[in-house]
Amino acid sequence: MHRALQLIIRTMLFGLMLLALPIADGWALKTVEKDGLCLYFPDSEDKIAGRLLEKLPAIVAFLSGQGLAIRHPLHIVLDEDLDLPEVRVHMIPHREIRIPLRAPGAMEDGYTESDPWTYFLFRGLCMQGIFNLRDGIPAHLHRVFGEIVSPNIVLPEWILDGICTLLHKLYLGKALLDPLADEIFRTTAIPDLDMVSNHPELWPGHYGFRVYGRPFISWVYQNYGWDRLLDFILRHGRGIIPIEIDLKAKEAFGSTWSALWQRFKTEYDFKNHTVKGLHIAGYWPDPFIYWNHAGVYPGAVTLRYRGRYGFFDKYKTLWLSEYDGKGIAKPVVYLNDAFWPYDIDHVWDPGPGGVAVTRKGHRPYLMLLPQDRVSIATRLWAPRRDAAALIPGPPGAIQMSGPVMDRRGRIAVSANLGGNWDIWVYDGAWHRITTASSIEVDPWLEEDRLVFSSDISGRFQIHDAQMRPLTQCKTAAVLPRGQNYLCLATNGWQILSLENDDRTKPSFKAVPADTTASMEPEYFLNAEPYTPVKSIRPNYVMPDIFYDGSDLQLGIGTKSRDVTGDYTIDGGVRYASDTDFFSGRLGGKIKDVGGRVTRYPLSYTTGLNQVIDESRNEFNVFWTPRGIEEIELSLNGRTFKPLNGSGSHEDEYWGAAHLNKSFGSHRSWLNLDIFSEGSQSLFGGCLLRFGEKIHTSFHLQAGKTWGDLILGHSTYRIGGNVTEGYFTQRPTRLFPLRGFDSNIIEAGQAVTSGLEILWPLANLQAGYKTLPLYLHRLHLGTFVDAGAAGDRLSSDDILVGAGFELVTSLEIAWGNLSLFRMGVAWPLVQPGGMDQTGPLFLIQLGRPL
Repeated sequence: MHRALQLIIRTMLFGLMLLALPIADGWALKTVEKDGLCLYFPDSEDKIAGRLLEKLPAIVAFLSGQGLAIRHPLHIVLDEDLDLPEVRVHMIPHREIRIPLRAPGAMEDGYTESDPWTYFLFRGLCMQGIFNLRDGIPAHLHRVFGEIVSPNIVLPEWILDGICTLLHKLYLGKALLDPLADEIFRTTAIPDLDMVSNHPELWPGHYGFRVYGRPFISWVYQNYGWDRLLDFILRHGRGIIPIEIDLKAKEAFGSTWSALWQRFKTEYDFKNHTVKGLHIAGYWPDPFIYWNHAGVYPGAVTLRYRGRYGFFDKYKTLWLSEYDGKGIAKPVVYLNDAFWPYDIDHVWDPGPGGVAVTRKGHRPYLMLLPQDRVSIATRLWAPRRDAAALIPGPPGAIQMSGPVMDRRGRIAVSANLGGNWDIWVYDGAWHRITTASSIEVDPWLEEDRLVFSSDISGRFQIHDAQMRPLTQCKTAAVLPRGQNYLCLATNGWQILSLENDDRTKPSFKAVPADTTASMEPEYFLNAEPYTPVKSIRPNYVMPDIFYDGSDLQLGIGTKSRDVTGDYTIDGGVRYASDTDFFSGRLGGKIKDVGGRVTRYPLSYTTGLNQVIDESRNEFNVFWTPRGIEEIELSLNGRTFKPLNGSGSHEDEYWGAAHLNKSFGSHRSWLNLDIFSEGSQSLFGGCLLRFGEKIHTSFHLQAGKTWGDLILGHSTYRIGGNVTEGYFTQRPTRLFPLRGFDSNIIEAGQAVTSGLEILWPLANLQAGYKTLPLYLHRLHLGTFVDAGAAGDRLSSDDILVGAGFELVTSLEIAWGNLSLFRMGVAWPLVQPGGMDQTGPLFLIQLGRPL
């Protein structure tokens, strides 16, 4: 058995090494530096970069004239990987603006702009100017801790978004065009301020801060002027409690934000809020399914950045697109109560016939999705984007949205040329269907019938290919699907039926002249090859605090990355009062290779009086082959001695392979350690989640060591509420078992598992005015955990605990999602000689360290 295991280990490591053959970098950057500003852009996107550099001085001068000075150094990145149509602004580890290379899709922020990249540049510079304002105590702390002290980062989105939209209007002399948002504002009742300050799962939904916050800030500007708004920002920048905004508003305006909002609601109450609707972002008519940021109905209730378009295929699978945590658009497949990403990047708007939109650089392409049933293999490893059939978009188009394919293989899509959205059809060649200066989106092509939504009449209505209106919705009609469409109602959308019209057949028109020449910049770029030196140095140190009821730990730390994320550094020190010990860490990464050195104590006593009391120094060098984040190979070493008293130094060395894979709501991981002394450890776990409204989760962790056992080194521990995360950043050997103390048993073999059911109690969706706390949902969790640990496992070693907890999903400081758990657990079954008693109280806010 021992030789067979060694053969398996060697085979695994050899296979992983084969995966690590060199491959080309994902995207090559160029750099232009001028007056403390560094612009980074992909090698093939010099035209867009030239326009940004050309517009930059005028924007900076305008913002400075409004009291929002831009500080240097500032790093501006035209981000090849970013699809999410939002500029990302960071103050740490360096001042940074990340502009999505992908242009916004239909109905996304900035979608009517002919140059959305300059629009995002303006917003990024505006937020940098706001974040740079600080005075008083924050200014003094800033001299010590750096850019981590930026109080104006902690503001509701309607303030930041509204102010930057207002300034953009003043800069251009015209308002941003967003007719659908304007219609929602005129049609629906203005919600309470807590609904706009946060991101509710009810109408108006995640982007309510844009629909209502932008008109509100404009109203404040009209009544009080820019100087009062700037005064509020300055007062907040010198405040020591960044989550308080009403008292500062009262000093700046003579009235709190809550009182101003009530005046605004009274003045803009249009008195036509009578017809109710559904909170729909997108839908499929048969079977009727709709979705929004909060979930899919019927289906999984989970918060995701879901796109507007999707379709239901013949295998009863729902295809949507979502933006992941990195802002990358991916197709996501929903089947019953399960969902998983189709593992291919930069693909969005899947439509009937298996067609979607993707891009090469900033230029959009149509992509033909596989027509076969989605298998387990394709769930985990989707085909490469380059291997799929790609069709370049119409000449000069900067974005496409909502493609649909009919049975004859013709594809209708909406495309943006110069800020004007029109309907195009592809049948081997591109044909432009509409040419008006209005907005035409949401095409539907079926059996020679082409319909879409257009605002040519001043309101969005459904039209045919000859621009004849087919609906008379008094508000806005959008998203025709089959014989259905959406009509805007008081608090959502109604699903109505289209009338049959045999005349609505598409007529093809000639392709217009290529408009890409108008995008040529006049600015000459003297670009240099990219180097990480300019952006790798951190601009802050951060206080580091930990408390677990018995041990108070204080320290400072910092970490940084270059603008690509390929190069990182981090370090910190921490003092633990319980052990009178100074810990430290220092690490970094260069592309796929990195290393770390750590010093820390490990001190605990198990329920069987097994004592671990060590001072440790560790190092590791790790490698992620081919940049695959799911795989990590490492070489590790450790020296250790008794934490208290005298004793000799000892050392040990091991190699490790770590694998992890997530698919949808499920996650699994596996770790293999091979020690120089001849022992081997294999341990891992999985977490499976199921259910729509009633959520069921099952977790399993297990580990076994062959060879010599050293307590605290090659053994495993069970017990407690959460896994360890203390300062070491290594795969945990502590397996949770609720109902028992942490570290209750330690041995060479261990396994724990648990089954938990979350029962919905209330959809709270409640806050209070500008209070920085918003409650989303309340669940009752009931759970049973079981496990065992021993050198030879038997039924006599089994431990079982059970309990319940209240789980509240909430939003802290206007945008930070978290969980608060509070409950009790009891030990039900335990080995003889163990005297654990209950109840044990469980409490957790957020995630463990």
